[in-house]
Amino acid sequence: MNPKSLSIYVHIPFCARRCAYCDFNTYAWRGDIVRDTLQAICSHIENAAQRDVVVPTVFFGGGTPSFPEPESVVRILDTIRRHFRVLPDAEISIEVNPGTADRARYHLFRQAGFNRLSMGIQSFDDGLLQKLGRIHSAEEAIRSYEQARRAGFENVNIDLMFALPDQTLQQWQRTVRTAVCLQPEHVSCYALTVEPNTPFDTLHRQGKLNLPDEETDLRMYQYAIRALSRAGYEHYEISNFAKPGRRCQHNMVYWRNEEYLGFGPGAVSYWNGVRWTLIRNPRRYVQAVRQGTPPVEEQEQLDMDASLGETIMLMLRLRDGVDVKAVENRYGVSLAHRYARQIERLCKLGLLQVTPDHWRITDKGLPIANTICAEFLA
Repeated sequence: MNPKSLSIYVHIPFCARRCAYCDFNTYAWRGDIVRDTLQAICSHIENAAQRDVVVPTVFFGGGTPSFPEPESVVRILDTIRRHFRVLPDAEISIEVNPGTADRARYHLFRQAGFNRLSMGIQSFDDGLLQKLGRIHSAEEAIRSYEQARRAGFENVNIDLMFALPDQTLQQWQRTVRTAVCLQPEHVSCYALTVEPNTPFDTLHRQGKLNLPDEETDLRMYQYAIRALSRAGYEHYEISNFAKPGRRCQHNMVYWRNEEYLGFGPGAVSYWNGVRWTLIRNPRRYVQAVRQGTPPVEEQEQLDMDASLGETIMLMLRLRDGVDVKAVENRYGVSLAHRYARQIERLCKLGLLQVTPDHWRITDKGLPIANTICAEFLA
């Protein structure tokens, strides 16, 4: 019998400063609470030990995992290794921001076993970086990237954002070209979404956020696809591009709706058909772990229909699309029969390509991919 496979996500919710667009579970806190939270994450991992589970990927996200003392972050990875069977060739990623990572931190992270970086650069335009509330400049971002390379990181992702306030197509083109010149193994391109209860949301409701129109937004996205494809990147997911063999294996777990464990305030887990979210507030999370009570804030049991719908929705984000036979074997259903109405309508509109083996969103459907994916949750 094959051992159970579970990826692990660690949420470190602290940042030097909260960005104007961010609605993640993050806090611009310093001092004892940061130290206490990271120690509580270690204790939580120890309490959840599963030596019969193999771990193919580990991902440290946030927040800004490069913000706290790096030794405390490394201690969390060491704790995972002691209490789970992390595979020798596991992909072990950490998110970093150029303003909170220097040469010494990169060397420490690399020596500790992190083998993939995800750099939150967002733009190579200083004016746009200021609007976003980022703490680094374009020059600092490039210097930080080069330091990571010198520290031995051979698998680096760069996060970029488009459709930003006052951003022109020409500015976006320059940012993409700069990214291509750096030759990272992976590039993620996300359109700005104005989320509720963020500073951008307040400005937007006041009519003070000058966002590009839908046509410019679409042209930015299409430019990224063309430029990155020409540069040798595979457009393998709606927003993600990778050099051959460099897809983000941890995110592939999410897009295949496979199982994972989360640790840290607000982290989500999905295991044995149950999804749960940990206590979001770091102080309450620390208190629960210290008291030995499960630090769970929300929990839901997904029935077969809900799980199947989510699997279809997530796999459609991949340019490979839905692996029909794999999903049918997993759930014991006929997809063509179950989703006949959606398939007929989306194919007629030219938004979905259907074969006996795969369902894929067409190029025409890409700009409204989220709407198409949501059809299968109904």
